[in-house]
Amino acid sequence: MTFVCTSGKNSMRIIIAFILSVILIPAYGQEDSLNVTQHELARQMPFKPGEKLEMKATVGFIKAAEVELGVSDVIYQINDQPTYKMDVFARTSGIFDLISSVRDNWGSYYDTAQLIPQQFYRYLKEGRFRKNEILYFDHDKDSVKVERLHKETRALEKTDYYSIPNNAQDMVSSYYYMRSIDFDKLKIGDIVSVPAWYDNKYRPFRIKIAAREVLKTKFGRVKSIVLVPIIKKDSLFEEDNTLKVWISDDLNKLPLKFQAKIYVGYLRVELKKAENLLHPMAIVPK
Repeated sequence: MTFVCTSGKNSMRIIIAFILSVILIPAYGQEDSLNVTQHELARQMPFKPGEKLEMKATVGFIKAAEVELGVSDVIYQINDQPTYKMDVFARTSGIFDLISSVRDNWGSYYDTAQLIPQQFYRYLKEGRFRKNEILYFDHDKDSVKVERLHKETRALEKTDYYSIPNNAQDMVSSYYYMRSIDFDKLKIGDIVSVPAWYDNKYRPFRIKIAAREVLKTKFGRVKSIVLVPIIKKDSLFEEDNTLKVWISDDLNKLPLKFQAKIYVGYLRVELKKAENLLHPMAIVPK
């Protein structure tokens, strides 16, 4: 695949936004008629404070972005609840960085006991585009307060309130919640749904259990579960449900690989570094 950089800055932003979406696994255009399987959570947590993951995104053979996911080694008190502080940092690299530089930070304070977000924030810097906001969740009232901040100073400009579904997740917490699902109790073909709230809308993401296989990675051959988020074809996706996600078939449920066919070729995101894991990785001996 030959990639020609004529798509412009807006296209670069769309691709980078998609890379983030791939990492955080929300699925777009879900069908309400899907037969969703009830899921349970695993008895053991899939991560611990101090976990750090680094991923590299490529479009064709061209490096596009780097993404770092981390759990702080400090437990924070938010709404009088102990929470993990989770951050996702994304930045463009190579020619993508020259065309439209991206420096994004998405974060969540995730309740250690209830596994729901108490607070969410995102600070986006994509070319000339800026967006800063903080979400304060009140799960007792099923509501969220959204503070919109000045694009440069981050001073408060506007506050909005919304009703949210019970135990709704945010963009970051939904990824960690997904890792907590007990996939051992699900079978091939099952579809699970996670309630998620972002961009001022209820956007549940739904994923289908597609297969179990051994994936070749830089860490070795790893037992994996193949997931297919339910996504409709649009201006970015070449096909329905084109995204495939490989997570480790162990207690960590690490994101190993993401792959999708998009309008400029194939996008791949692969795990390159994993530190301070709570459980051993499911590496298959040669």
